[in-house]
Amino acid sequence: MKKVRKIGIFNNKGGVAKTTSVINLAYSLQKHDYKVLVVDCDTQENCFMFFMSGKKTSGILPTDYENISHATWERYTNASEHERTEFDYILFDLPPTISEKVSQIIHHCNVVYVPTVLGEFEISGLKKVTDEINRQGVKLGGVFVTMYRAENDAEIIEEFRKILKKRLMKSIIPYSKTVRESQKAGLPIEAYFRERGVPQTQTSWKIVNAYESLAHEIMEVNSYENNV
Repeated sequence: MKKVRKIGIFNNKGGVAKTTSVINLAYSLQKHDYKVLVVDCDTQENCFMFFMSGKKTSGILPTDYENISHATWERYTNASEHERTEFDYILFDLPPTISEKVSQIIHHCNVVYVPTVLGEFEISGLKKVTDEINRQGVKLGGVFVTMYRAENDAEIIEEFRKILKKRLMKSIIPYSKTVRESQKAGLPIEAYFRERGVPQTQTSWKIVNAYESLAHEIMEVNSYENNV
């Protein structure tokens, strides 16, 4: 039986691009021929509705992308072990809270990655998140910055580096107004650009390249652990 990598994307603060990151990480991973299952654990089900294709109504559902399937947490827990092990990566989009259910989902993961925006109060908030991950006996994969604006955030990201050290991932997700446009169109950002024929030389592709870089960081860690 192949090893399935169960990855949580979690922060107890809203508005840090958790769902955006899950959608675009799934798209990046499937480009490398990995089978990805996206599990929406939030009651709002934004991620689940984003991928809804109408091809099936029960269980784990297909999407418009051959290597991406999706489910809610309830659908996932009701799935058979065989269905769950069909995938290389399972991405869990966790809600922005710490509760008994969230702790249960974190405990179910192999590793958790924490998206964060940069701000004066974010570091203290991150401690509560990482403490909960540690309490569940799960590995912290790293913290990655989202919605980065160099003109505002260049100084504070250096403070984050000093405090987080190796826990801060190399990939930095820039702010992009395209995020809202692509979500309104029901497409991951890269798919949105390709559908509209946006040249890869344009600066708007920076966010696509950043998510591809983040996917590579995650894949490299997984490859290393599989070979240890």
